[in-house]
Amino acid sequence: MSRLVSAGFGVLALGPARAAAQNAAGLSGPPSMWHFQIGVGSTWNENARFTAEEESSWMTNARASLGFNRRFRTGSFSLSGFGGKLYYPEIPEFDQWTYGGSAGLGWAPSRRSQLTLSQTYARSNTRQLPEQDVEGLPLPTSGVDTASSGLGFSHQLGRRTQLGLDGAFTWRRYDNPALIGGEQLNGGAQLSRNVGQNSAIGLTYGLSESWAEGQEVGRVHVATLGVSRKPERGVGIELSGGAAYIERIQQYHPTGSAGLSASGRKTSFSARYFRDFGLAFGYGRQTISDRFTAGMGWTPVERLSFSLGYSYGNRHDPADEDFRVQSHVGSAGFSWRVVKGLGFAAGYSYEQNRTDGFPELKGGRATASLSYGVDWR
Repeated sequence: MSRLVSAGFGVLALGPARAAAQNAAGLSGPPSMWHFQIGVGSTWNENARFTAEEESSWMTNARASLGFNRRFRTGSFSLSGFGGKLYYPEIPEFDQWTYGGSAGLGWAPSRRSQLTLSQTYARSNTRQLPEQDVEGLPLPTSGVDTASSGLGFSHQLGRRTQLGLDGAFTWRRYDNPALIGGEQLNGGAQLSRNVGQNSAIGLTYGLSESWAEGQEVGRVHVATLGVSRKPERGVGIELSGGAAYIERIQQYHPTGSAGLSASGRKTSFSARYFRDFGLAFGYGRQTISDRFTAGMGWTPVERLSFSLGYSYGNRHDPADEDFRVQSHVGSAGFSWRVVKGLGFAAGYSYEQNRTDGFPELKGGRATASLSYGVDWR
């Protein structure tokens, strides 16, 4: 789950209130739908443990999931769960069952308002977690439990003005005693105004509070002013800037973000820089994080798509100048929808972690998976 407290929550151009409420509540499609999916895959890990003592190994996995979505007059409700097994033939202590679930509610109580609620939980390991975690912080291989809750409310104050309120709570625990779990609570408010068909200006305030294994780490206040232009196709931009106040050290720090995106009929590209404040999970430290992400997608034909991605993170503890973490994550892959319901995907990713005072960690992995899914009412 993306943190709410960063260089702003992202300024979105406003659409008609009724259309926004309908989209958030899911008022389209069949009244109810079930989805079942089963998949198998295999992964070659260049550094299976992701430690200084590199050791390559294979891993195979199997997973099944079942989901249900129900639409009602002013919203929709969804519920899903999954279960599976990770199997390492050469490292049996890494074998583990994986499971989890999620629930979501979208409700439009009026033509001008919309409410969203979400809850997720997953039991996995740190080699699988980066696929669903925007933190992108590579950690030694370990079982991990993670849960997140989210709440969002938006209200159309006028034809061009919208108020948004957001809150989120993240909880994480690791099997490896060397990795430090924790919790983080985020909340904020955004006031945005449409200044064109696809452009908006917005003012945001965010509050973040973190704990490491039950001990308070610190609280951060963030305020930003930003502008954005996000058309459905073509070039989009996002710029914001402001200041953050870190209570633990009683200091102000600049913050901001810049993003560029472009989309066409068969290709898409996005790049973004942003500064974030909060807990570095696994380290148990409050950090200032400067991150850059970039991605490209290409769909030459309807059933085939290719992707490239890269992320860089530079995190440091403002209260300890000797602590700094630099991470790199790069990936490339493709997916092929063989026939209706049947898909094949393969890819390669490379991760690197440089923590001051510790050996450099690095390793690549190649994956291939086959999945089949079916929908019914």
